[in-house]
Amino acid sequence: MKKLLTIIPVLIILIGATVLFERPAYAYADPGTGLLAVQALGSALVATGWYLRRKIYAFLHRTSSGNQAPIDNPARNDRGSTLS
Repeated sequence: MKKLLTIIPVLIILIGATVLFERPAYAYADPGTGLLAVQALGSALVATGWYLRRKIYAFLHRTSSGNQAPIDNPARNDRGSTLS
């Protein structure tokens, strides 16, 4: 933790120096650049959803009481033993 507290002021100084001494960039950004940024953002959202799909599904389908009802198993008879 102490190491982190010594690194943070250095990072703030470096970021401040970068902003203070910036030079103008003579570049052109065409309209396709904005669309590319929107596409990258959308792709990142979809990839995050795909990666976390099981957690999202579990969050949306949990019961209100926290106790889940037992799942019916057609291979079991009324006494709870499996059919042979």
